[in-house]
Amino acid sequence: MNIKKLFFSFLLIIIIAIISAFLTVSKMNELSLNTQKMYSHPFIVNNALSDIQTGIITIHKNMKDIVLSVNPLEIIKIAENIQHEEDKVLKNFDVIYKNYLGNKKDIDTSYQTFIKWKEIREKVLVKMYENKIDEAITITKEESTIYINKIHEHIKVLKDFALNKANEFYKQSLKNSGVKYVVTVISITVLISALIILYVINTLLKANESNNKQLYLIDQNILMAQLSLDKRIIEISNALCRTLNVKKEDIANTTNEYFFTDKSQFELFENIIYSAKEFTSEVYIIIDGSTIWFNMEIFPALDNKFKLKYFNIFLTNITDRKRIEEIAIIDTLTGLNNRNYFETIFDKEVKRAKRDHKSLSMIMLDIDFFKQYNDSYGHQSGDKALKAVSQIIQDKTNRSYDHAFRIGGEEFVILTYQENLLKLDAFTQKIIKEIEELKIPHKTNEISDYLTISAGATIFDKNHLLNIDEMYKIVDDLLYTSKKEGRNRLTSKAIS
Repeated sequence: MNIKKLFFSFLLIIIIAIISAFLTVSKMNELSLNTQKMYSHPFIVNNALSDIQTGIITIHKNMKDIVLSVNPLEIIKIAENIQHEEDKVLKNFDVIYKNYLGNKKDIDTSYQTFIKWKEIREKVLVKMYENKIDEAITITKEESTIYINKIHEHIKVLKDFALNKANEFYKQSLKNSGVKYVVTVISITVLISALIILYVINTLLKANESNNKQLYLIDQNILMAQLSLDKRIIEISNALCRTLNVKKEDIANTTNEYFFTDKSQFELFENIIYSAKEFTSEVYIIIDGSTIWFNMEIFPALDNKFKLKYFNIFLTNITDRKRIEEIAIIDTLTGLNNRNYFETIFDKEVKRAKRDHKSLSMIMLDIDFFKQYNDSYGHQSGDKALKAVSQIIQDKTNRSYDHAFRIGGEEFVILTYQENLLKLDAFTQKIIKEIEELKIPHKTNEISDYLTISAGATIFDKNHLLNIDEMYKIVDDLLYTSKKEGRNRLTSKAIS
């Protein structure tokens, strides 16, 4: 090969390398632009539209809850939830206005329909506040439903447009992605080709390093796992292993019940997740004897035939938030529910009794001569006595439908379901007896050498449930009778 041919070959290689590099960059920019278009319009718009649909469904459900509610406080709380969802919907409309590539008039139609529907909702709230419940129900069923259907129709138009745009960008990407470039490994003397190769390798190494860092951060900080259909752990992050206090090699590829602490959690998983639906719930896991609360999100993974393959589980520790919630309802000294929570639970149990046609029982207990006990033994001993009495009460109210409260200094209330007055008496007498059998010395107790308690109890027939003040007064009067007639005893009656 002469000098001219060598020079021409070298020049040709350089030209090929330059053309290849130019086309590669051009195609990469084009693919990046298509990807950016797919993300900035179809994906963002479609996600915002989905959020709007979710918000509309939530608002409509809340409107149904409002017209069915008889509790003013509950109505106000639901109205606040509706306002919160409305704000989210309006923010999503802003997102759509910024990113939508179609006719903005289509968005205006949906937006104006939502605003008109808001006027309907406000009308329902006014009717509820005026106690015109039937009118509120009629508006919700008729006018509100019409606007909901219209909004869904308008949103479908926007979604269809976004989907068509996504398909258009996707097809364009497929068309361009079929272009293949063959980079010939040439001599080290070909500077441009060498630079291109070095540049590509350097870029890939940097990208790989960045990806490894991201994966490491995810593994060390995100509580996540991947479960097979038979609940075998396929993958699990080190962060979750540390939280569960297990070694990765010990838990990987094992089938366990870490994420299904109780039967209700397991049933939720079985019923929802195996239908290939996403699942979010607050669950607790027992770790080294301690109850740790998590917000659990599970995302089913599907194959290309839309069949379930495995589950991705993401956990967020919410134990501190749960503890704050418990502080709001738990008496810190005794561990029983406090008086504020009593009023909340009372309303729920009255509704349960009416719904299930059961007889609700209320018991009020008061430690005898407790002021004298504190005067004689000191408040520290008094606190210990309160804890001991509370433990007896708590042990006797361990069913899911039993509730025990400390509503005053030495005063307690129990809400329970007993079949009849005889069983209610037996239940209460057992508490009275076991408290005296604690044999806590009480030298100023006029009826016993030990700490004792008096009780008033009543069972309300399912057709004669009263409001909280009326029921409270009846039981309080019965307790007063017990104290008047000698203490360390029970006075009870049935209300029918």
